[in-house]
Amino acid sequence: MQVLLSLYICLIITSCNNLTKSSYPDIEFNQKASLPEGGRSSAVGFAINGKGYVALGRTGTRLGFLKDCWEYDPTLDTWTAKADFPGAARVKAIAAVVDSNAYVGLGFGNDEVYQNNGYFKDFWMYNPSLNKWKQKADFPSASTDACVSFVYKNNIYVGSGYDGYGFKDDFWKYDPKKDSWTQLSVFPGASRSGAVICTNGDCVFFGTGFRARNINDWWEYFPETDTWKKVKSIPDSGRENAVALCVNNRYLVSTGQFFGGDLTVGHVKSDILEYDATLNVWYNRGNIPNGKRQNAIAFTINGKGYIGFGENNSMVFNDFYSFEP
Repeated sequence: MQVLLSLYICLIITSCNNLTKSSYPDIEFNQKASLPEGGRSSAVGFAINGKGYVALGRTGTRLGFLKDCWEYDPTLDTWTAKADFPGAARVKAIAAVVDSNAYVGLGFGNDEVYQNNGYFKDFWMYNPSLNKWKQKADFPSASTDACVSFVYKNNIYVGSGYDGYGFKDDFWKYDPKKDSWTQLSVFPGASRSGAVICTNGDCVFFGTGFRARNINDWWEYFPETDTWKKVKSIPDSGRENAVALCVNNRYLVSTGQFFGGDLTVGHVKSDILEYDATLNVWYNRGNIPNGKRQNAIAFTINGKGYIGFGENNSMVFNDFYSFEP
């Protein structure tokens, strides 16, 4: 009877707590060099051939749009200015890497939310060995603000954004060799912006974001069949403007904002969560240092994760960290 009671109590506790206790310790972070010209939020981050890159974004919590690009050398822990992005300055663009070239574009760049000319469809390739940009075919959809992107078999997938009038559920595939876009099947969940996506090159996971309220669902996408499967939701009420990355086949989601102001329990976050795809469970792996934030950047270089910058409700951050999960 005592054993049955203990099992019953355990089941109750487990069912009420979406976080599974992890056998791994909290992640330890190592602070790295800050950007030479100050912090930024809503930028893009990517990695090519052992170097990290940060571009675009803004210097303030609202205005101050940027078009510069910086290269990070993890061996020297230094930043070097590279050729500016040729398009208009913007925030919440997308970036993806194929064959040692970065593809950057989309995003938003106007103080007026409902002005169509602020939603950018242009798409550019950056060659780091030549330090040059080249314009590519425009993105076909109007939903260009706060999209997600990932790479699978040298094709770039983009979708789930905002067009100034509504949240979208369309997804597209870009073929760099053909410089062409193909529309994919519509995402079966709620349309949204400010979601996250991450992949190890084979498995792809997408979720959370915002549509009138925060969403905490989590999905696996299968590019070969262009189909979706809902899996274990993120263990909170959801977040927008977070980051996600895969480090050594470990899927991580961190930072972001639970929508609302102080009077409506809105808040930014510093936690870092890990999704175990084999067990379909989530673990809490601690918090990033130096404060809660949203609109940060993250990328992976040689088995290490890098995360930093972003903003809270009063300031923009210029701190940058590496970690190994």
